[in-house]
Amino acid sequence: MNQTNPLFYLFKKLTWPKKLIAIAVCISSLGSLTGLLVPLVTGKLVDKFTLESINWNFIAIFLGIFIMNTLLSGLGLYLLSKIGEKIIYAIRSMLWQHITHLTMPFFDKNESGQLMSRLTDDTKVINAFISQKLPELLPSVLTVLGSFIMLFVMDWQITLVTFITIPIFIGIMIPLGKIMQRISKKTQAEIADFSGLLGRVLTEMRLVKVANTERLELEKADNNLQRIYDLGLKQAKITAIIQPISGLVMLLTITVILGFGALRVTSGAITAGTLIAMIFYVVQLSSPLVNLSTLVTDYKKAVGASQRIYEIMQEPIEDFTLPEVVEESQHPSLIFKDVTFKYDTTTVLQAVNFEILAGKVTAFVGPSGSGKSTIFNIIERMYDIEQGMITYGDQSIYNIPLATWRHKIGYVMQTNAMMSGTIRDNILYGINHAVSDEELETYAKIANCHDFIQNLEQGYDTLVGERGIKLSGGQRQRIDIARSFVKNPDILLLDEATANLDSESERKIQTALEELMEKRTTIVIAHRLSTIRKADQIIFLDQGVITGSGTHQELMQTHEKYQQFVATQNLTE
Repeated sequence: MNQTNPLFYLFKKLTWPKKLIAIAVCISSLGSLTGLLVPLVTGKLVDKFTLESINWNFIAIFLGIFIMNTLLSGLGLYLLSKIGEKIIYAIRSMLWQHITHLTMPFFDKNESGQLMSRLTDDTKVINAFISQKLPELLPSVLTVLGSFIMLFVMDWQITLVTFITIPIFIGIMIPLGKIMQRISKKTQAEIADFSGLLGRVLTEMRLVKVANTERLELEKADNNLQRIYDLGLKQAKITAIIQPISGLVMLLTITVILGFGALRVTSGAITAGTLIAMIFYVVQLSSPLVNLSTLVTDYKKAVGASQRIYEIMQEPIEDFTLPEVVEESQHPSLIFKDVTFKYDTTTVLQAVNFEILAGKVTAFVGPSGSGKSTIFNIIERMYDIEQGMITYGDQSIYNIPLATWRHKIGYVMQTNAMMSGTIRDNILYGINHAVSDEELETYAKIANCHDFIQNLEQGYDTLVGERGIKLSGGQRQRIDIARSFVKNPDILLLDEATANLDSESERKIQTALEELMEKRTTIVIAHRLSTIRKADQIIFLDQGVITGSGTHQELMQTHEKYQQFVATQNLTE
């Protein structure tokens, strides 16, 4: 951050509406310039005004200038605010697009609640600066400069005396702005932590209630809120210092003008109308000066809030624009050559070599934590390997565009991830081709989930709730299988965990899976002896190293640990 201003970094990444900015600047400038004529005309009106000879033309000009100033200033401010809203929309859109394309290691280390806070709370602070404070900058600067020029023209001696207060004002504002930036950065961090806590607790509310940890979570939240409250008070103190100081500077300036100006009027150096016009100009300065003074603190707050957004924008994203696909063979195999993978500093896979045969079933077995799920993650390209090569047919999987590669893969998971929405939405989630109702029902029947869906009150339009909470584990898994049928992937990843299901659900799921696996390259993390026996090849993984491979019969004869594993794991038929 010492070298890069995070707010300017965000600004550079955006496409600015140049025509709209030019129009808004012109209109706003005209509004400010007409505003500068109002005190001058007022002074002239005072000097020339007599009851005997009222100059109606002059009054009409005065009213015309006043109305024009009001209209132009209002329109200019609206257009500048519109630009501010466009910019904050672009920042939020850019940040969300970047977050959705970040690599999985980033999400492993960052809570979803914190990321939501960055998207909403941090951008809200930047929004307040861009759409509310920044539009006032140009009118304020023009008014301040114009007013000082007019004051100099009218009486440079009085104007010089009023300048005494300005250096004092600036000397106080700069350090306060720096303090405000530090406080803002801490505040946004605390708000992000609080959002992270909320996200964590709300998504696991059942665990919180079963574990009776409501009081513990409340205490954590209270500590967080107390820190946010304390930081909010510090911000309020700075604001409470800035506003009165601005007012005091204005009062001092008016007092100086009245005192010194009265002497100038008495000596005949200036007229009474000129003095009134000068007081008008000083009063007209008050609002822009306050805007400019708070602009500094709001800018510092925006820089503080944009720091974490800047850090997120520096995180590497998945590359969706890799080299063109080389023509693949008709039924390619997936081959791991000397693949080593580390998670942080922990080695999970150590120089593994194996071939996933095309159109066959390959089962991975081994103790918990041996690296089976890691292989699935690597195949999906959620994580990058440390060393080695993975080829699909005669090309590296890393030379296949990421979206194309993932479209080839279907994954039936233990967790059966579901999005909030209807059953129809979930079966068709991520499907990039049109699917008729008849096709949908056909696939649902093959996946053994059509009957239970039909029995629901709203059928395929039934809402599943957050993370599919309204459905049973078996129902969620069958919907997951139906989604894979619709997707029709070349490679099927199957985490076959059905131990927590009743026997009827398990039977239906097994029937659906056997249909899904037909003539497809299937990779299974096997939990059932029947699946292991049917597998074309079994790979035994132990602490990140492959210690054996072959059919069930071959491994039972040659692999002692496999024999023990089959005997002690109570694998179901």
